[in-house]
Amino acid sequence: MRFWSLLTGCLLVWLPAVLAVNPGFIGAIDLSPETLEYSVDVLMLKDAARTTISLSKIAPDLYEAEIKGHTRGILGFFTAHRRDRYRTRMTYTQGKLQPTTYWEESWRKGKHHYKEYRFDYDQGRLELWQADAEGEIKLKWFTELKRPIYDPLSAFYNFRLGALGELKGGETITVSGIPYPHREDINIHIGPREHGKLKVAVTIRNRAFEDESGIVHILFDPAQVPLEAWTRVLAFGKITGHLRSATAPAGVDEETLLKNSPD
Repeated sequence: MRFWSLLTGCLLVWLPAVLAVNPGFIGAIDLSPETLEYSVDVLMLKDAARTTISLSKIAPDLYEAEIKGHTRGILGFFTAHRRDRYRTRMTYTQGKLQPTTYWEESWRKGKHHYKEYRFDYDQGRLELWQADAEGEIKLKWFTELKRPIYDPLSAFYNFRLGALGELKGGETITVSGIPYPHREDINIHIGPREHGKLKVAVTIRNRAFEDESGIVHILFDPAQVPLEAWTRVLAFGKITGHLRSATAPAGVDEETLLKNSPD
């Protein structure tokens, strides 16, 4: 079952849009270590999953970002308490974070699923290495790397840096994701303000939606704090994500974050 892929996909899609329209939310320039925690509701199941996103500096101009999550309660029971972990290693160069390696891992029913994407800029090649049933990592796929391609986490932090361009109301920006198994474009549309609240819509078609075209909606309060995001998936109905807590690097009002948290 790909239920958790859908949950994680929602967060990976709408978080970059959240920070693109509000780069001051966590600090657009300062790449300080941080941890963000989100809860996910599925239909009537509240807090059915938890996701944590973190950034760490492992060497000068070298960073690693991670998103990990697990299902809980009734959903946890029906998904065998599935756990997922996504990581990306990035170098900071010319004002951008350039991904060098991106990992996707999941644990379910006693099995470990592993994928590793290697960005070889010298050779102009993007490779996918995947573990087989015996755990041996083998080359599965490759493509040319002639234009900027981002995994979800590197896109997430490049939006925050403003490295992908400034977004204005009524405008749309398109980001190229990893084109496996199909081409992946993420389109972010900035909507109007209504009663002080800002609406954003993100359109994506990728494996997180099982090739279903998905629209994710985000709502900000008047203080530009993202209150929630939601989408509808044909197989499962409405999925909603809420910010729960965050560390407070420079520029973050942690009291405001917690006040606007659903908990």
